[in-house]
Amino acid sequence: METVRLVVQKRHQAGKGVARRLRRVGQLPAVVYGHGTTVAIALDEKDLVSIQQSEAGENTILDLVIEGEPPESCQAILREVQINPVSRAPLHADFYRVDMGQALTVTVPLAFINEPHSRLEGANAVLTHLWREVEVACLPRDIPDEITVDLANFQPGELFKAGALVLPPGVTLVTDAEEVIVTAHVEVEPTVEEVSEAEEPSA
Repeated sequence: METVRLVVQKRHQAGKGVARRLRRVGQLPAVVYGHGTTVAIALDEKDLVSIQQSEAGENTILDLVIEGEPPESCQAILREVQINPVSRAPLHADFYRVDMGQALTVTVPLAFINEPHSRLEGANAVLTHLWREVEVACLPRDIPDEITVDLANFQPGELFKAGALVLPPGVTLVTDAEEVIVTAHVEVEPTVEEVSEAEEPSA
């Protein structure tokens, strides 16, 4: 699991006016919460973007250095980013303190490999991805960047359920094992009689 050092500043003021002033200078209001404490902070917007674009994305373990009085440090992950619905610019971020010896629940993206397109086309089947991510529980150091879904042996008409995922050591599935991740629905061509009946005008 990737670990990134992030330096932020403690924030002693709150409110919409303060948030607007921060954003005008490329800063973003945020909070660090968890384990009984909440600290208001500000960070460079470009640092947030860098975290989101990293290989582990929002599951990156952060060595958070909080400058201010008093200074402090902790490990954290990015839990949520509020986005402006019009401009899509980030408005606020939530970071969650993590205990490296305590399991937590995270959302991990799925990586699909060996998709059987030619086999499905021959059977007139349509491959549909119903889930692109799943929830798992593990220690922070065991958080996977992604979970592979190998469809090499996937057949038309089958269902690939969450319980069939091969998880890394130390990782357990939180998503319901019966949730369908991928389907390969076989489309049945209508018979001549069905087409004729559909074309007949109603009385």
